[in-house]
Amino acid sequence: MLKISTVFSLMAFSGLVIAGPILQMNRAFMAMTDLVPYLSDHEKFIEKKNAPEIEKKIAELQSAFKDVKHDPLIKNDLFAPSYLLINENIIESQKAFKSGNKDYAQWRLKEISTHCLDCHTRLPVNHASSFQNGELTIDEQKFDSTYNLGIAQLIVRRYPDAKTTFTRDIDEHLIKNQMNDIILPFKQLLLIDTKVLKNPKSIKNILTEYRTKKNLPEELKTSLVSWLKRLDHWQNKTVLEKGLNSEKEVDNFISKEMIPIQKRGFNNGEDVDLLFASGLLSNYMFLNPDSKKNPEISYWLGWAEKRLKRENFFGSGDLFLKQCIKNYPKDPISKKCLEEYKESVEFDFSGSAGTNIPNDVQKELRELELLIKKNDK
Repeated sequence: MLKISTVFSLMAFSGLVIAGPILQMNRAFMAMTDLVPYLSDHEKFIEKKNAPEIEKKIAELQSAFKDVKHDPLIKNDLFAPSYLLINENIIESQKAFKSGNKDYAQWRLKEISTHCLDCHTRLPVNHASSFQNGELTIDEQKFDSTYNLGIAQLIVRRYPDAKTTFTRDIDEHLIKNQMNDIILPFKQLLLIDTKVLKNPKSIKNILTEYRTKKNLPEELKTSLVSWLKRLDHWQNKTVLEKGLNSEKEVDNFISKEMIPIQKRGFNNGEDVDLLFASGLLSNYMFLNPDSKKNPEISYWLGWAEKRLKRENFFGSGDLFLKQCIKNYPKDPISKKCLEEYKESVEFDFSGSAGTNIPNDVQKELRELELLIKKNDK
């Protein structure tokens, strides 16, 4: 799993980019700002005297997100799964904290961040952020590392600043010869220039420069070379500039880009392909919320993003697979979504002792299977 910091959770709440009231997003952000001293220090988070303030701020988070539930965009296939899960995590963190299970409460708050940032990066690059005055309200003193500052800038859609910050973070690792987690800022740079900006030339220049650094770990150099090879494949593709603009273009894209990857398997460097695909398909779904292709797009987003998540990128694959089944049980693609989701569950709950799927997850699987059977007429 991707290493997620407390401050990452702070900024991710502000980054649920929907067309809902900017005020509510700012309310959520400010509540998390006040929680930073506690979430960044586990002892402070569990200390009894701090409980009233922490409970108050979690309640403010819940209120802020509740107030945007009537916004039409929340019901969009692109955002609905993440929004529901965010609210679930807030509720569960609140319950856990009040019952004394504070470790679990803290974990729940952090878990939300991946879905928020993932949701934010789905929008077309020219879409305005719902985070008002981000350039004024990001207090850089709140951040305990350069990497976390980059995450904050990424969430409020300050992409040039985020790229500069992640590059600085890489340089700091190299200067200090500290290689733990050095791949993380590289992955954020890759995400920005593929999924969001669709600019292979820019990220190729960055990766080409760094792969010659003498003290760069060999494993990381191998990853950079693999990414560069796949970036060559995407260089000068017109779809990156124009986007997907019709159902026919979606069909062609899936046929030419997605199916070949699925057939040959996930080998080396396909992170690049899946990030581009996630961005392009997400943008199309956002601009065409009533498209007949949404069930199939949900499948491919689910298929791609569950693999991205395994490679420590952001991804909400399981959410899209379940949405595909629940929203479109009569569509033939729902059966493929179910099989992908089953595989994902087995992967998540398998280990050296075998596969041990929790009862509630098994129950959910049976309900999804029954839903498809009822509509398979």
